[in-house]
Parts: sequence; C-alpha cells; structure tokens
Amino acid sequence: MIATTPVERVADVLAGAGFERVTLPLRIAGLVVEMPAAFIGLQPSPDLILVGDTTRQTARQLQQAVESVGRALDSVRSRRPVTLVIVGPRPESAVTAALSRYARVLPVGEIADEDSLQNWLAVLLPLNLPETDVVRGGTASLEALRSVDEPLALELIDQAVHGEAAVAAHLHALVEANFADEDSDDELSEDDQ
Repeated sequence: MIATTPVERVADVLAGAGFERVTLPLRIAGLVVEMPAAFIGLQPSPDLILVGDTTRQTARQLQQAVESVGRALDSVRSRRPVTLVIVGPRPESAVTAALSRYARVLPVGEIADEDSLQNWLAVLLPLNLPETDVVRGGTASLEALRSVDEPLALELIDQAVHGEAAVAAHLHALVEANFADEDSDDELSEDDQ
C-alpha cells in the first residue's frame, strides 16, 4: 500500500519498525482521545506514539489530547513514555514547549522525502549497525595502532595479539623493572656516603 497522506507515511515507517498500531479512538483509563494515529512499541522501546496533524487539528486540540493522555497514563501509574509526532506545518515554539511538558515532541513538518522522514523519526527507530568482521577489524586496528612512534606503546601493541592478560603482565613487568632500577640506584647512593 502506498501512503498518500503524511500521517500514513509516518504510520508506514513506524509499522515497519515494529510498532503496533492502536485502534482509534484511543482509550486510556476510561478517557477517549481522538488522534489521527497512535502506536505502541514493544520492549525495549515501549513508547506510546501519538501522531498529530496540524492541518486537521488546532494547537489547542493537540495540547488537550497530549495532556489528557499524559494524565490518564499517570492515573494508571503507567511508565510508558509518550512521543508526539507532528505532521503538517510546525506549531509555534510556545505550543511545542507546552506539548513537551507531557511528551517528547517530534515535528516532522511537511515531509519532503523518505530519507528526511527516517531522519526525523530516527530516535524511535531501531539502530541498524553494519555487520562487522571481527578478525579483519582486529587486525586492521592493530595495524593502525602500530603506526605510533612510542617504543613502549609498540611493545604493548605487540603483546595484544596474545590477549589482555599478556598485555597486563608485560606492563606489570615494565613497572616493576622501573622500581627495581630505582631501588638499586638508592642502594648505590647510600653506599657512596
């Protein structure tokens, strides 16, 4: 299905990210709230996401809806965070500030393209990390580290291929050797007196 409205485009992105669409009107603790769309997330992101549309709702209507949801969630002692995604013309900063007292506010504006929408909603979406090749990454990192000019650092880097314990043991030996040298210098100076 091709989304035609900004609300539906946001809905498609959220549904694609694993958020579950809530049947409207939204009902919380006996309170009924009208919103263009609403979603809930599952663990680890249990957000309640409200989608508001400034072309269909006034700033006052948005504020009343968000405050009502916030208070209703408080009354049932819910710990679910609320996020308001606003499509359409961006509300004035005073309105956004008032809304942010009850919800995290993400004004996506009049969405230009899919990449912009993904960018605005990134805080809600799962982080997609590229697959790593641990062996290649480890070797490349050691090679990059070997470009240092410090002899002590190079000794420790060379020990890294043998593991953390080898690096710790080598460093410990170097520190002990320094103190052993100081002790022998102290003994020599006492003998000179």
